[in-house]
Amino acid sequence: MIKTGVDAIEIERFARMKNLDTFVKRVFTRQESDYLKQRTAPYESIAGFYAAKEAFSKYMGTGMRGFGWKDIEIRHDELGKPILYFMGTPSSVDLSISHSKTIAVAVVCGEENAVGGFLAEQIKTYRALLPVRREDMHKGDAGRVFVLAGSKGMTGAAVLCAQAALRTGSGLVTVGTPVSEQPVLAVKLTETMTLPLPEKDGMLDASGAEQIWEKAKVSDVCAVGPGLGPAPELWRTIEKILQTKTPLLLDADGLNALSTHIDILEQKQGEVVLTPHPGEMSRLCGKSIEEIQADREGTAAEFAVRWGVTLLLKGKNTVIASPRGEVHCNPTGNSGMATGGMGDVLSGVIASLLGQGLSGYHAAVLGAFLHGLAGDLAADELGEFGMIASDVVSKLPFAICKLQNP
Repeated sequence: MIKTGVDAIEIERFARMKNLDTFVKRVFTRQESDYLKQRTAPYESIAGFYAAKEAFSKYMGTGMRGFGWKDIEIRHDELGKPILYFMGTPSSVDLSISHSKTIAVAVVCGEENAVGGFLAEQIKTYRALLPVRREDMHKGDAGRVFVLAGSKGMTGAAVLCAQAALRTGSGLVTVGTPVSEQPVLAVKLTETMTLPLPEKDGMLDASGAEQIWEKAKVSDVCAVGPGLGPAPELWRTIEKILQTKTPLLLDADGLNALSTHIDILEQKQGEVVLTPHPGEMSRLCGKSIEEIQADREGTAAEFAVRWGVTLLLKGKNTVIASPRGEVHCNPTGNSGMATGGMGDVLSGVIASLLGQGLSGYHAAVLGAFLHGLAGDLAADELGEFGMIASDVVSKLPFAICKLQNP
């Protein structure tokens, strides 16, 4: 069945807009913004691009729910025909943009896209991000993940992160943890290797930074933070890891350590993914939680561009921003996931995808989707009351299968 989406908008609205620069930064990708700046009639072009995004949201039948303005991008082919990209990939829809002296009109036309309660355009894009598994691959090809996690009383965070990485497809996972906690993890983690590290008062000690650096160098990704506690001088260890080319994910106490020495991000040699909740984001950027929540997409994009990182801001419709200013809002997940350990699971999922070769932005986008989808599957079976983080870990393989075979 053919579906259409149509939108018309007054051009003068943009000519009168007092905060047009802010609007353009919020709604359009960097590539779109560069194109619009070159137009001799910018208000007509801005109105046309905006109408095209509105028309696509109507074609999808959802409005702007489950994705952001920058997930919809207008480009042009070599003949100047507008092409609509959705979440970084060309969409199969046809797009027409036109305008009179006063009105811009956009029409989107394409095949019916509703499949099994999910939007086919979204599913198709997420599916395309899944790592390819060759028939002849071995465990070393599936990603070596090094997780720096755990402290006295908080070994559960390390367990959840490591198990999530394995359930997302990682070939080898090693958890570096304080030497006193290593026996606990060795018992709880059958398929994971453990690395005992120097400690002080049950937390990592800075004297282990060199050992951690050596392990990070030979890993495909390093995830730092779950359950580490306020380990003294942790920021120095993070600084050393940043000087390797190994992709780095920072969460929880890793983010808290970074917030005290944010400038060390200038030393990064590889990709960096940060996964804060609003409180951690407040410490990172200096804004209040209220300010952050009032403009989640803008805050995430501003920080990601400023520091050249991928920023995942947790919460309902988790926001993911790329170093280029792309913004994506995750559509999966439910209130049953508001319980301890869910963030540790998310860190393991994203770290696994990074270790399997995805870019930071794509790993965060796909990781958030799979994490939320696994939570939705758990809720379908257990209900949203009483779900725990390990339930989501157990549903990760099913979430991947559902994405592969909707």
